[in-house]
Amino acid sequence: FLVAARLALPTASYCVQAAAFVKPPLRADGVLHRTRPVQGSSAATMAASSPSTIKLIDTCVNLQDTMFQGVYNGKQKHEPDFDHMIQRAAEHGIEKIIGVSGSLTDSEGSISVAKKFPNIFATVGVHPTRCGEFDESGDADAHLAALAKLVEAGGKDVVAVGEIGLDYDREEFCGREVQQKYFVKQLQLAKQFNLPVVFHNRNTGGDFERMVREQRDMFRTGIVHSFTGTLEEMKELVGLGLYMGINGCGLKTEENCEVVKHIPLDRLVLETDAPWCGIRNSHASSAFVKTKFEEVKKEKFVAGKMVKDRCEAAHTLLIAEVVAGLKGVSVEEVAEATHANTMAVLFAPPE
Repeated sequence: FLVAARLALPTASYCVQAAAFVKPPLRADGVLHRTRPVQGSSAATMAASSPSTIKLIDTCVNLQDTMFQGVYNGKQKHEPDFDHMIQRAAEHGIEKIIGVSGSLTDSEGSISVAKKFPNIFATVGVHPTRCGEFDESGDADAHLAALAKLVEAGGKDVVAVGEIGLDYDREEFCGREVQQKYFVKQLQLAKQFNLPVVFHNRNTGGDFERMVREQRDMFRTGIVHSFTGTLEEMKELVGLGLYMGINGCGLKTEENCEVVKHIPLDRLVLETDAPWCGIRNSHASSAFVKTKFEEVKKEKFVAGKMVKDRCEAAHTLLIAEVVAGLKGVSVEEVAEATHANTMAVLFAPPE
């Protein structure tokens, strides 16, 4: 998920703090933890679900976003708190985090973070609104080859190609013809390395579904990230063997919620798209949220506490609660199913 303000930010500076992180140990159950807790990081009042009894996977976090460095719209509002964010996720049952990339530079940064944290993984790819970087590089083939080298260098830390696809809502950043060209080009990476794909689709009038159908033999499986489409679109994409990634942006309206009700549980994965796409009180889905996190405004930042109106990986628990409420099942059932789905699509060895 990208907005104009983010596109203007210097991606090379996104991960200032991450380079200094030491890779923490794993608990016996595989969940990331630190030997010393981050002060003030316990910040939720639990209701129907307990993070100690469930395991969740956040399939989309924008690791390179400057909000996790305390920078909002180019202005430093507080100290970096990336490590606090990662710790809070672990405390609330988030077993794995997928850092989804949107450019060559993003991909480099995501891999760098993944190599420092055992439960963070990366994707490699160029977002449709940023596909102009292929031609702007002066050698589009070399740019694609550089992405391929990152996949190779990333090894098991790279779990998918993405996010790639089409976005006709923001053609001012990249026209649809260029988007379509490099959508297909990047699918070649998925075929070359036998990787799944994290897809992006916004207001494409059927072009996305058509191109996925035409190129279906180029990739083994994939996730339609931040799905906000219609019931008919969902059924078509599920019919193509894809999984639906659900976050707060896909839970805003009654119509969104009705679609999510009908997504087969064995084709659904959870994501936050942090720091974006949080569930707001005005969203139709908010009535199903059980967990309340302690938050402070960014101007009154306290180390270890969540920042108000900034989504983060721990909020995967909230998405699980909403999905459970909509489907009339337990959070544990949603956690078990979506965990299994994510493991199947992103971590299962290729056949």
